[in-house]
Amino acid sequence: MNPPLAARRDAPLRAIAFMLTGAVSFAVMNALARSMRHLPWPMLGFSRAFMGLGLALVFARARGASLAIVDRRRMWQRSLAGSTGMLCTFYALTHMPLADATALLNTTPLWIALLAWLFLREPVSGRVLAALGVAFAGVVLVERPGLHGGGFAGAVALGAGCAGALAMINLRRLSGETPEAVVVHFSAVATTVMAVGSAGWFATHGAPPAVTGGDVVRVLLMGATATLGQLAITRAYALDKAARVGAAGWIQVVIALGIDAAVFGRRPEAVALAGIALLLSSGALLVDDARREQRALRA
Repeated sequence: MNPPLAARRDAPLRAIAFMLTGAVSFAVMNALARSMRHLPWPMLGFSRAFMGLGLALVFARARGASLAIVDRRRMWQRSLAGSTGMLCTFYALTHMPLADATALLNTTPLWIALLAWLFLREPVSGRVLAALGVAFAGVVLVERPGLHGGGFAGAVALGAGCAGALAMINLRRLSGETPEAVVVHFSAVATTVMAVGSAGWFATHGAPPAVTGGDVVRVLLMGATATLGQLAITRAYALDKAARVGAAGWIQVVIALGIDAAVFGRRPEAVALAGIALLLSSGALLVDDARREQRALRA
């Protein structure tokens, strides 16, 4: 039986490891969604949420995890914020270059650092603040060539980052739920939200294009990687402070740039490479902060 979220706190290195696992998983999911931009974006979101729900239930049963909800109000706040973020995410991924969208989606740590201080009263160390500042500068350098063209899609991506921060803050405040219970509840709510969005799209635009066998395979992979990422990130936020865990997610930007170059043929400019170096430096600061706190906890 898995212990509840509150029973596993203050393990910064494990938290960063889980966060990196989640970041890689979501980077792959984002690339798969980007490769299917010929399909309606709400339908992609629905497929991701519905598959995530099924897989999360399977994982929970296999692990013998409880799906009981203790704090219903905060659970609903977390799931609704996460569903809003998912809605915005799939719109941005299908209307912007992958790396541009990923960078804006990953402004979540900047919002988390502020909200965690305001609502959770979590102190933010100087190293975490430095990591956030360095990471933000890196994103500015990475996105400077193309950010001006983001327009409405760019604003939607920023909205997804803010919604994601609200979801993570509420996740951190949960006290008696297993990670599996959190993911199942979120997936169920997100499935409903994306189903309503899909119905609205079909009512406005008519029937979607035909779905190929390749699309089906990519949708299955998208659901699997998204569920793995969701479980990993949920565990990460249960193990350490929200600001530091969230900041580790910047690695998604680096991964997205690589995928953009290797798969979609979009090569980063020199200024973007400088931004990547800053993002990696940000990650090094976070790991150093985690090591220092881990040593202090063992002392």
